[in-house]
Amino acid sequence: MRALKKYMLVFFTLLFPAVSFADDLGLARINLIDGDVQVMIQDTTDWTPATINLPMNEGDRLWSPEASRAELQIRGGVSARIDADTALDILTVTADSAQFYLDRGHVYINNRRGGIRTSQVDTPLVSIRSYDNSIMMIDITEDGVTEISVLKGSAYAESRAGATQVIAGNTLTIRDANADMAPLGAPDDWERWNTDRDRLLTSWGESSRYLPDELHEYSSDFDANGHWDYAADYGYVWTPIVTEADWAPYSYGQWVWIRGNYVWISHHTWGWAPTHYGRWVTVASHGWCWVPPVRGAVYWGPGYVGWVVTPTYVAWVPLAPGEIYYGYGYYGPWSMNVMTINIQTVVINRPYVNARVRHGVNAAQRDSFGTGRRIPVQIRDNPFADGRGPGHAIIPPREKPPKPITFARPGAAEQSHIQPPPQRERVRQQRTGPQVTTPSVVTRPREQRFPPDRVRNNRPQEMKNERRLVRERDASVFKQQQPENLPVTRKREPKVIIRKPAIQQPGAQQQKRPEGNRTERRPER
Repeated sequence: MRALKKYMLVFFTLLFPAVSFADDLGLARINLIDGDVQVMIQDTTDWTPATINLPMNEGDRLWSPEASRAELQIRGGVSARIDADTALDILTVTADSAQFYLDRGHVYINNRRGGIRTSQVDTPLVSIRSYDNSIMMIDITEDGVTEISVLKGSAYAESRAGATQVIAGNTLTIRDANADMAPLGAPDDWERWNTDRDRLLTSWGESSRYLPDELHEYSSDFDANGHWDYAADYGYVWTPIVTEADWAPYSYGQWVWIRGNYVWISHHTWGWAPTHYGRWVTVASHGWCWVPPVRGAVYWGPGYVGWVVTPTYVAWVPLAPGEIYYGYGYYGPWSMNVMTINIQTVVINRPYVNARVRHGVNAAQRDSFGTGRRIPVQIRDNPFADGRGPGHAIIPPREKPPKPITFARPGAAEQSHIQPPPQRERVRQQRTGPQVTTPSVVTRPREQRFPPDRVRNNRPQEMKNERRLVRERDASVFKQQQPENLPVTRKREPKVIIRKPAIQQPGAQQQKRPEGNRTERRPER
């Protein structure tokens, strides 16, 4: 047993050296998918179907084909949504700024009050920046013209001919060296859908009373999908609404290899915050309950679980408050960075609290772990019953999955527990707003869903090198010195932007709004 234990520790700590990955993979996630949205992330070699709650980072790409939409949620209070026939690349994302490249299509950026410092969107012709407490829509027409509509606050648009400010209630249209400014036209379906989403996401209810300030932006997820109760040992805890008798945290989703780490991708629409922050316990008469982190100690983590890793299987169990998470990085006061310690000296003196809870332990065959096609494994004895145990590594697997990464739709991936559970039923969830879908387990999307060649040939890193992120309002993206004023022609007629509906009803025909229906709007305050 000692030889096996030594083998496992060497296998995970020496054979696979440290991989450089982003300090915080929790800065951005896919928050909504409607249709056949595709992604290309750093760890895949081609476009694959997107999945809800997938972390997105610098260099990752989104493609929304016909009849599709998607939403990115950026920590700090930013929502970035794309409509059909839209290609959006993430060039930079930090705690105070986000930079995108919009090759074609439509994007809506809402940087709420108290949000991040700078949102920058680069297009083939223009670079646009907005700041705290602003809402803007950017559209690129089929002939490459860029249109910037500001609903709230202001934006700064710069082309190689100069820069200008666009205040709320106006649309700036840029064609090469020509620029026109006009009042906003009446809202269309795309704008109305976005404002409805904004209201839904900011309608905080009871959850905002119990969540730390750092997690308030996820309040709507908690409000719509569970309830709060007081537990004597933990304070106010949250219980999700699920119908499965054998449900447990970290059982409905998959582990995905992302930038040198295995990250849990929950298939619950509400599963982002409860699986990447805080801990889980079982409470009499309530079942599984999520315990939020305290204010000032809110750290995103890949998935707060305890591990048992052997040559044949991988098992994990949700961590309870006070239990140490061992992982590749520092994730708060109740975590241990195994890159900075001698893991061989670590001893777990007591079993994990949740290891003895029915269905608390999940396990998968080693060669299926992280691939999206998890194969159940039956374990004779509870691997967590006696703490660390011989032949077990307490840290997550370090090697890439042996098979291509795929994203599983809810219910598609088989689950595994120490005791074989009864036949599982798909979890029913309370939902508000647009329906969210995730794709089937496939290695490639249908050919017609791939982005066009021009989009596929773009290189985000090259665009990032060409268009630097600019945080100062009077600085230039294209030049070293302050940009010149962009000559702008003022128009009296409100600007009407015709966008193709994301989802067309059978037999419906797109019609241009009549001239007589153009109405000027007052900007939102």
